[in-house]
Amino acid sequence: MDGSNESRFGSETCVMILLISLVTCSPFAFASIDVSTQEDSILSDGRIVGFLSDGVNNHSRSWEMIEGQWLSLTLDCQSCTAVIELDGANYQTSKEHTLQAQTNGTVQMTITSTESEHVYYSLIEVIDENYPKIRPSPSEVIHLHTVTKCVEFASCIDPSRGNLRAIPHGEYSSTSFLTGILEQSMAEYVPINISSGDTFELETYHATGDITFSLYFQNQTTETLHNETLQYTHEVPANAYEEVKYWHFDSSGRAILKVESADVNTAWAAKTILHPSSENIPFFTNHSNITLVGHHSTRTTIAINETQSLGFHAQHEPVEIQIRQLVSGNWITSDNIDVSTDVPYVFYPYPNVSAVQLEVLSQVHWVDIDSSDFSDIGSGKEAPSVRPSSKQTDNSSWPLIPTETSPLAAQLTLSIHDIADVYKFEIEGWDESEHIIQFVLEGSDLENLKLEVWNIDQENWEEIDSRANILSNGEIKTTLEVGRGTHFVRVAVLNSTNLTSNSWGEHVEAIEYLISSSYNLIDEGNEPYFPPDENAEKWGVRARFFLGALFLVPVVLFSLSYRRSKKSALELLMKSEQLHSLKKRLDSGDATPKQSRRDLSKALQAVNLLNWEDANTAWGKPDLEYRTSNIAMAVWKIDLRLAKNENTVPVMVGVHIVEGMWDLAALRFDSPVGQPWTVCHVEPRFLFRGEEVFLDTMAHDNRTFIMVELEGDSESVDIELNGRMNGQASAARIPTTLSFGDEEE
Repeated sequence: MDGSNESRFGSETCVMILLISLVTCSPFAFASIDVSTQEDSILSDGRIVGFLSDGVNNHSRSWEMIEGQWLSLTLDCQSCTAVIELDGANYQTSKEHTLQAQTNGTVQMTITSTESEHVYYSLIEVIDENYPKIRPSPSEVIHLHTVTKCVEFASCIDPSRGNLRAIPHGEYSSTSFLTGILEQSMAEYVPINISSGDTFELETYHATGDITFSLYFQNQTTETLHNETLQYTHEVPANAYEEVKYWHFDSSGRAILKVESADVNTAWAAKTILHPSSENIPFFTNHSNITLVGHHSTRTTIAINETQSLGFHAQHEPVEIQIRQLVSGNWITSDNIDVSTDVPYVFYPYPNVSAVQLEVLSQVHWVDIDSSDFSDIGSGKEAPSVRPSSKQTDNSSWPLIPTETSPLAAQLTLSIHDIADVYKFEIEGWDESEHIIQFVLEGSDLENLKLEVWNIDQENWEEIDSRANILSNGEIKTTLEVGRGTHFVRVAVLNSTNLTSNSWGEHVEAIEYLISSSYNLIDEGNEPYFPPDENAEKWGVRARFFLGALFLVPVVLFSLSYRRSKKSALELLMKSEQLHSLKKRLDSGDATPKQSRRDLSKALQAVNLLNWEDANTAWGKPDLEYRTSNIAMAVWKIDLRLAKNENTVPVMVGVHIVEGMWDLAALRFDSPVGQPWTVCHVEPRFLFRGEEVFLDTMAHDNRTFIMVELEGDSESVDIELNGRMNGQASAARIPTTLSFGDEEE
């Protein structure tokens, strides 16, 4: 090819790549086989591979070609014919045709069929290559061809398609393919850049004659011929799925793909994908959704314990897996395992394992890994097969089963020769106490099991008593009387020889069962007595005296408070007309309202210690007074300056229970004219709401004095006592209304 042709081809290639990119972004680019919604084309991974003929309409394609370029078409149909118009001539074929353009121009291809059928074809529109005819030496500088590199395995491998072949995208002109023509049966060499760890995948899509692919690897000084070759002794049918070949490279350099054929002008197209190294995959601690995908070799490490098995599921291609186990801090190499595509392989780890290192070996692999827990009764442990040998033996490895529990799931993992599970159970109680415990086994393989319970001497660890039972009346049940301490129960197979003929780690079905327990106390025994030592007695006496003194403190404080209140009451009695005295002090300026309120509050607490007549004398003549055979009430108007809240009217009310017992008692301040009164403040503190003050319970001879601040615009108030006297609803209302007119003036 001359330089001008190469220039034109380069520009057309850029345009073609752009068009292919648009096609690969369409929904059909990722479908293996689908009928296009545009016209009648059938697409496979973005490449037109045929059409659906209705027996009437034609299928046409056209494209541009430059002088010297080649095209190639192969057909797969029953009653179809293709007509190719090139250089002003028509070429007709019903099988295959390869042509070279003699001039620049447009190519028109038309395919017709006389019946309704799926017509498949493989079309290389333009073959324009200049591959070397002589294999270059390792030191020779040559142009390296670019092929698609699969960076993300999930984007170019899909096991749901039924294989693990790389998925190309677009027509033969995309970088997923190499195309060429072997003129005059001369071999050609295609140089490709290779990185260390790469795997080169090749699959023949189009060949008009016999063809052979072989591969050389070259670095700067040496050359190596790979033993693997891909050979076809006949032409490749249109869109046939042929053999796939993989070549792996341990070093960086270049691959020289040799293409040769004994036939003249053999046109070919091959899918060529490079897969980078997938050797190291991060450490897995979570066992969900583990998938190892790659080529040649893939290595990873998984955290695991001794009661977790791993299931390996190989998709479409069998694999070999090398396994190393981290046991007590040391790496131990296990035997290699072969995983077929038919059934999963279940791997059981060694005891005391903490991690496993996996290396998957195969040309291409997709391995799904899941994990199963075979620990017993949810303890995270595999129950030992025998009892501890002595009291000094650390029994933390034996799972603890509760004395009362619903059915717990467990299993005898025959794959690791687990033929018995021993559990400990602990009884708490006093010395000489007696207890009875029962264990019940449930499951579908009870005929192969027996259940044993041991009562253990807690001093010498010898067996005091035991019970053993097998299947009877559809269940296995064992009951035993035991003392306090640690005892053991065992579930075991009846005939271990028949059930452990497999090698250790070879997967066989486990015997699953459910175990439950129930418990009853027969005799609680003797309560232990622990005599106190000398220090406990000494400090106990001191503590009792100290605590007794603390209990007397409230009594002393109450006595002092009572004496002070009694003294204040006597002083109050000696000073009659106490309310008038407070007013005079306010008028003279000898006391502030705040000081007077404080004195009044103390007086209200002290006056309760006086009898009713003396208390009334101490306050002065009441403004209202009312008495029945059961109660006595008195009301005093107070100087407005003694009110704590502004715009309120202070009133003092005394209530004396002469006879009976009052409960749920409340004073009500009723406004006979105008808006109702609202209680804003009560001294001493009582609950109040709206126009009521709640006094609660008052017994015989109870005396209560309160100061109430009323808010409202009325000029008078009626006062009544409501509640229940001796369990009957009662009320007492002072018949005279208290007027504030004079006070306000």
